[in-house]
Amino acid sequence: MLHRSRSHWFHSAEPYAPSAPLEGVLNVDVCVVGGGVTGLSTAYHLKKLDQHASVALLESEVVGFGASGRNAGQLIVAFGESDFKAQMRRHGAAKLREAYTYIHEGISTIEDLINEHDIACDYEQTGYFEMGLRADGSETLDEYLAFCRGIGQDSFLEPISEAQVARSFQSPYFGKAVFDRRGGQFNPLKYLRELKFVVQRFGVQVHENSPVVCIEREPSCISLRTGRGTLRCQKLVVATNAYSHLLPGLEDLGMIRSQSPVFVYANVTEPLSESQWGALNWPRRAGVNLMSKLFYSFAPTRDGRLLYVGGYYARVPQGNEMSLDISKDFLTEGPRHLASFFPALSDLRTVQSWGGPISTTRDFIPHVGLLADDRIGYANGCWGHGMPLGTSNGRTLAGLMLNRRTTDSASWLVTRKKIDWPSRMIVSPVVRSLSSAMRRDIRKIGRKMQPRLVFEK
Repeated sequence: MLHRSRSHWFHSAEPYAPSAPLEGVLNVDVCVVGGGVTGLSTAYHLKKLDQHASVALLESEVVGFGASGRNAGQLIVAFGESDFKAQMRRHGAAKLREAYTYIHEGISTIEDLINEHDIACDYEQTGYFEMGLRADGSETLDEYLAFCRGIGQDSFLEPISEAQVARSFQSPYFGKAVFDRRGGQFNPLKYLRELKFVVQRFGVQVHENSPVVCIEREPSCISLRTGRGTLRCQKLVVATNAYSHLLPGLEDLGMIRSQSPVFVYANVTEPLSESQWGALNWPRRAGVNLMSKLFYSFAPTRDGRLLYVGGYYARVPQGNEMSLDISKDFLTEGPRHLASFFPALSDLRTVQSWGGPISTTRDFIPHVGLLADDRIGYANGCWGHGMPLGTSNGRTLAGLMLNRRTTDSASWLVTRKKIDWPSRMIVSPVVRSLSSAMRRDIRKIGRKMQPRLVFEK
């Protein structure tokens, strides 16, 4: 029952019986560690590419325990940092077009899986809004549109004027927006649990509540030990995202420094009445993501709630602490901010708050590829766009594990030289310092907004 408190998706889910833990000794061709979207996508694509490959998936808790089961339930096309001019300078239009197409393909793959396997996950292709703030002016949205034109993504976008936004949303803060018709919203936990059943039907052995406590790399195989069993494999996929630095036995391969975990926090409201939705005049019931340093995300759920995420309240864990499940600041201040954004919801109750770990790389570009021991594939650094990215990463990793030459395996995302963080003794205070500076900038934005949006800390 503990897992039901991890997010709204767990709390509202149907009763669930996890797969049995690993017991005894199991020998397979490929082992996948991690039962989130990347791990399940990898297992699925391994069997699609080679139905005869023996595949097992180990999850230390239950499927969807991490960020994949705690996110805002939006499928959006986003990549890298939000400084689009810097992205273009560093990577160029061709590489960025490839990267954004990679994310878009992840959404298309999810949609195909939902349709092909009749996955019931409340998916609605609503599209989503990238929303500007009046306090920021129009520069950020203008830069985004110019950036999308430069990399061939603008055909999916519809600019929305400030006057149109004012008619469509009853908020004193919103400026102009961009509507992206791709993607939409779904219940990510329902999707993952259904995908687990799909891969099991394909012959993948899934073992939940099977934490890996030891990895031993020998010339003939890789051995993974859990509390109750041992798994031996020829190839290994590490699909643990923000938890990757905790895996024992890969320290000499750089796993500790490939990413840094950051916890972000969400609240969900009680269901809105029809009169409340009418007062908001919210078109298409599509998600809204603020394109601003003051990052907020608002996503209507299938049952008529608002799920909202506050980036200001993100926290970097101390050392290896990975259980920062609730932010008391966001729990208490988030409802006040929601009422400020949407005055018509001033009496709406928030009924649940939770947190989840995302993963950031040093240059904000996700890592996917092979470690120095090329029997081991990995992916991490998925943040803010993890569901489609993890889906595409699973397809890429499956090809790498089976030595298939594919467009994915030749992608610059795989072949590029990855930039690691320094020692974890250094990276945590550095990231906390950067987060503090970002919060100072955000407070300045809050003071410029009329009516003023006050942050307490």
